[in-house]
Amino acid sequence: MGVSKIIKDRILKSSLLKYFVSKRWYPHLEADIYCIDGTATSPKLITDIDVLGLYPESFGKLKVIVGDCKTLKNQSPITRALWMNGIMKMLDSQQGIILLEKKIEQDHKLAATELNISVLSGNDFEKYARCTSRDYDMVSSATCVIESWDQYYGIHKMFPKLKSAIEFVKFGFWNKRDYRLQLRHTLSVIRDIRHEVNPDHPIHLTLVSDLISLFSVALSEVVANVFNQYLLPETKKQLSDELKVLIWGGRESYTFINSLYSRIGNGGGYENEPTLSLPEWDMFIQLVRQCLESPYDICKVPMILREIAFEYIAPQPYEWAKVLASENLQAAKFSLLIAEYVCRSSKIPPEFLQQLSKRIIQIQA
Repeated sequence: MGVSKIIKDRILKSSLLKYFVSKRWYPHLEADIYCIDGTATSPKLITDIDVLGLYPESFGKLKVIVGDCKTLKNQSPITRALWMNGIMKMLDSQQGIILLEKKIEQDHKLAATELNISVLSGNDFEKYARCTSRDYDMVSSATCVIESWDQYYGIHKMFPKLKSAIEFVKFGFWNKRDYRLQLRHTLSVIRDIRHEVNPDHPIHLTLVSDLISLFSVALSEVVANVFNQYLLPETKKQLSDELKVLIWGGRESYTFINSLYSRIGNGGGYENEPTLSLPEWDMFIQLVRQCLESPYDICKVPMILREIAFEYIAPQPYEWAKVLASENLQAAKFSLLIAEYVCRSSKIPPEFLQQLSKRIIQIQA
C-alpha cells in the first residue's frame, strides 16, 4: 500500500474514532482477531478490525459496534459488508459501519443495510456523523488523537517488559469473549507489571489507567448480571457467594475448581486468598454493592477512564473527561471507586492511584 493510501486510511479511521467518541462510545483502534479455540500451538490471526466501539444499551450492558475503513478502489462494498457480517456474529455485534473512499452503489447500500451495516463514502460519512451526533464537529478529546495511539501501542519499544501488557490492551482483551475471563485476566496483567511501571512516566500512567478502563468494561457486565438476577442482594454473604459463582462460570464450575484449589493449596498466587475470590475480596464486594445502587451508570465509566488515560500523553490539554463527568456524576464516582480497588488489589505503586484520583476529582469539580 502506498503512502497516500496509508494516510487516507488513517483519515478515515480518525473520522470514525472521532464519531464514536462524540457519541460517548468506548472506542478501540486496530484490534486483531484470533482463532482462540484453534489447535495450533500459538493462536492464528483471522483478521483485524480498524475501529471497535462499545455503546451502552437500554439495560446497562455494553454492546459492540464494528468499524471498517478501506481506501483501495477495488474493494467491493457488499463483499466488505459480508465480511463484516461474519465478524459481527463472532463478536455478538448488532451493528457495523464501513467507510470506503469511493462512491457506493445504492443496491450495495441496501443489501448491507439488511445486515445492519451502514456502508458510506468518506464524504457521505461526514454528513451522516453530523446528522447522528450533535457533538461531532465540536468534540475535543485526547482519545481522538490518532498519533497518541501510535505512541501508546509502541510503548514496548522503550519498555520491552511491557510488551505483553500492551498486546493484552490491543487484542488480548478483545479475544476473550467471556467477561469473567476479561475481569480476572485484566487484574492479573496489572498485577504482573506492577514492578515494571513508574508513575513518573506519563505513558506508564496511560497504560495503567487504560487497563483499569478495560477492567471497568468487564465489571459493568458483572454488575448488570447481578442486578438483573438479584437486584440488591440482602446480605454481604449472599452477594459474596453469588459473585464467586458468577465470576467462575456457574455453581458447578465454581464447586469443581474450588475443590481443586482446596487440594493443591493457593493456586491463585494471592497472599491470604486460599479460595476462589479476587484479591481484596471484601473491597470488591463493597465496590459491586455500591455500583448496584445505580447499575446502569457503570457502563459510562470506561470512556471516562480511557479519556483520562490518553490525557497523560496528549499533545495539549483536553476537557472531554470533564464533559463526560458533568453528564454523569455517578459514573465519575464509580470511576474513582474502581480505580481505588484495582490499584490496591494489584499492589501497583500507590502514586498511580494518587495521580488518577486527583484527575477524577478535578473533572467532578
